[in-house]
Amino acid sequence: MAEEIVVGGVEEIVKRLVSLGIDEIGLLRGVKEEVEKLQTIFTHIQLVLQDAEKRQVRDERVKLWLQKLKEAAYDAEDILAEFAFDGLRRQVLTKTKVLNFFSCFASLPLKFKTAHSIQNITKRLKDINEEKVSFGFNIDNTPENVIPNVDAARETTSLVNESEVFGRETDKVKIVDMLISDPGSSSTGATSTTTLSIVTILGLGGLGKTTLAQLVFNDATVKKHFGSMMIWVCVSEHFAITTIWFKILKEIDSSSAPSSSKQELQRKLEKELSGKKFLVVLDDCWHKDLDKWEELILPLKVYGAAGSKVVVTTREENVASTIGSSYTHDLQLLSDDQCLRLFESKAFVEGETKNSNLVKIGEAIVKKCRGVPLAVKVLGGLMRSKKTEQEWLVIRDGEFWELGGDVEKQVIEILKLSYNNLPPKVRQCFSYCSIFPKDYKIGKNEVIRLWMAQGFLQISKEGELMEDIGEEFIRILCRISFFQFAAERETDEGTELFYQMHDLVHDVAEHLSRFECKDLVDAKDEKINENIRHFSLISNNQTLEIPNGINKVKKLRSFYLFSSYGDSYDRLKVMTSLPKLLQLRFLARVEFE
Repeated sequence: MAEEIVVGGVEEIVKRLVSLGIDEIGLLRGVKEEVEKLQTIFTHIQLVLQDAEKRQVRDERVKLWLQKLKEAAYDAEDILAEFAFDGLRRQVLTKTKVLNFFSCFASLPLKFKTAHSIQNITKRLKDINEEKVSFGFNIDNTPENVIPNVDAARETTSLVNESEVFGRETDKVKIVDMLISDPGSSSTGATSTTTLSIVTILGLGGLGKTTLAQLVFNDATVKKHFGSMMIWVCVSEHFAITTIWFKILKEIDSSSAPSSSKQELQRKLEKELSGKKFLVVLDDCWHKDLDKWEELILPLKVYGAAGSKVVVTTREENVASTIGSSYTHDLQLLSDDQCLRLFESKAFVEGETKNSNLVKIGEAIVKKCRGVPLAVKVLGGLMRSKKTEQEWLVIRDGEFWELGGDVEKQVIEILKLSYNNLPPKVRQCFSYCSIFPKDYKIGKNEVIRLWMAQGFLQISKEGELMEDIGEEFIRILCRISFFQFAAERETDEGTELFYQMHDLVHDVAEHLSRFECKDLVDAKDEKINENIRHFSLISNNQTLEIPNGINKVKKLRSFYLFSSYGDSYDRLKVMTSLPKLLQLRFLARVEFE
């Protein structure tokens, strides 16, 4: 991940503080005066933020300045939120006639503490405000960025929308032929001595390995050949044998219960797989340990009938050699013509007449994407909101293209460019999504509620609903392929849409939010930065270990526990930590696939 990726979300935090309704908080006179001073400084700083966010890419000093500003703004929000909560508590006590003479005085220390804390923040901000003079920022007096109108995200029940896939027909046919071929021979013509064949799809990040696997998985010929025994498992970076076995069992029988031992899981696999021909797709594999791979695959080899196949997608060449692939399909870059078709499907509204000059500029942009579908899709989505030739030329001639031969780094730069072109509100919501595990299916309602809990969705006009704002943000992220449609399910609340982030997109979100978000994977004793605001713990084991230092992270706003299946965790440690986490706005434990 390139270190130059920028600090995000500053503008929106400052904006919230500038527009804060002081009277609604019920501040004492002295405290109110301090908050007004604070808002005045934030107003002065706000004028230079757009220039600062542009310049931080090239100037490390500006990036550090923005980080200091962001920390101070967060601290100011926390102090005022604590005071506002105390005000609400006193209102409730008053209505229930519990508030008395002594409880009124009990709030005075908090008021004086608030005044003192705000004075300290004001002093920090004065220094930050004075420091900005040395950078010679341009002052921006333009109105707040307006969220562009966007087309609705495609909402389909299919795992892959074939109309949005270009140039992979030949690849698909070749792999389908491998999967339905005679199990007694390999691609080299040699006789196979095992009942299980492994096909690996190998390629760079963003090249479309998962998309190709989905095309194959949904192919009518493949479905007819394997029947109901078709299993899709996302492995990702966190390789846990028992988790993968359990996911396979859940795909066969959704009522499968978690097991406490490998032996029990193996018995269940024997029961479900013995004598049956199956297809298992292991998507997004990174692990290179031969012993673990052999242990993982062994039940599939032993119990599966002749003709059973495993498809593995990976960007690591060593993975393909480690797992002993019968055939490795090295996925190639798309041609310029294929990329142009994909780009135009994203950049232009279907059915409308295309501007010939924009098409010509688009051709030049596409050539610079060097055949990577993810880069093409992201830039196509970005260009749809840009209507003038000048806007298109700025992208075509951008400095970020000068990156030598590193294709993956160029994709990262394109993702960063699209991020920088998002409205500030959407940037903040996107970077927050780094708290989700890679390959996690993000529910539409789930993420909107999270954004609401953090105060990211601010109503600006009468009659507007936060849920509608959140849905608009999701449509924007879908348009530029930061979110990709993953599934549609029936829940207690009705039909729920789910989205995923590509690994490279997740890497960008993770890097953008690295100073305020932290995710740990099965790491009980790892030291946690006490200044982080959002924390997620991801478990692939049967015991979810709560980090020992979690109660010291007193600025924490989100505490998310993700478990891959039915594990236990130290509830006592969580509960004893909560009284110390005074800024906590969201706490949840979620089981994910």
